[in-house]
Amino acid sequence: MKPWLKVFLVVDLLAVMALLAVFFAPVGEQRAQITALGNAERGQLLLQTAGCFACHTQVDNDEAFDFAGGPKLETPFGDFYAPNITSSKSHGIGSWTITEFEAALRQGRTRDGQPYYPAFPFLSYRSLTDSDVTDLFAALQASTPVDRKGSSHDLSFPFNIRIGLKPWRWLFASTTQVAIDQSTPEGRGRYLVDAVAHCGECHNPRNSLGAFVPPYLGGNRDIPGGVAAPPIHADALARMDWTEDDLSYFLADGMLPDGDYVGGSMVEVIDYGTSKMSEADRQAIAAYLFSLQ
Repeated sequence: MKPWLKVFLVVDLLAVMALLAVFFAPVGEQRAQITALGNAERGQLLLQTAGCFACHTQVDNDEAFDFAGGPKLETPFGDFYAPNITSSKSHGIGSWTITEFEAALRQGRTRDGQPYYPAFPFLSYRSLTDSDVTDLFAALQASTPVDRKGSSHDLSFPFNIRIGLKPWRWLFASTTQVAIDQSTPEGRGRYLVDAVAHCGECHNPRNSLGAFVPPYLGGNRDIPGGVAAPPIHADALARMDWTEDDLSYFLADGMLPDGDYVGGSMVEVIDYGTSKMSEADRQAIAAYLFSLQ
């Protein structure tokens, strides 16, 4: 056999072995088990600011079934539906353990070890602290159980093949937790922007396979619903003549610097999320975004 052919075959074999390793590798990381108990009252606020209520609640005939399954999320890959996360044991997460909840929330892993689609923002939630995870879990376990099955995803081929998410993760994503120092206003703002409120899920540009690409918080022209999310780093905000006070007020009531009010999906983010935050947290978000050059 010619030497070049041997090299070719060895490279092919290594590539196949690497691909098999990716497909059969476990989802997520081995982490220390959480043993602390959460605070349901603090968790109730987090359920709002983390976007859980907005995504997991659908209104039918003017009746809202809180956390019992969300409305359709239209994407280029198909339609996604957030599931029932009430304390229902039959259709929600009432029978889940904190270990299973943490794996879902921060590692994007289902109870049977399969990967979640990144329409669920676990790549942002991966940086939530243990205490925030337990508080969220406590609040959901204390929620009113709704025995109602959420809608199933309606995805086009090949995106409906869940195992294809493993090489996607290997190429584009990490669920390793990022420790964020919250001891300064900018640090607290970063934690709220990157982890809790997961602003980058809309405001980061993405490639054709849905993975984040630079620049950070540089805007996305095509978010679900067919609208655009503008860049929100310091240079972009300055070009639009925003100030830190403008941004803090905006997160409270949706009013733009010119006196008009925001529309589109940001209305939901403010009504159910940032308006529920403390003034200090909204100011911390503004301080952080204006620190980004």
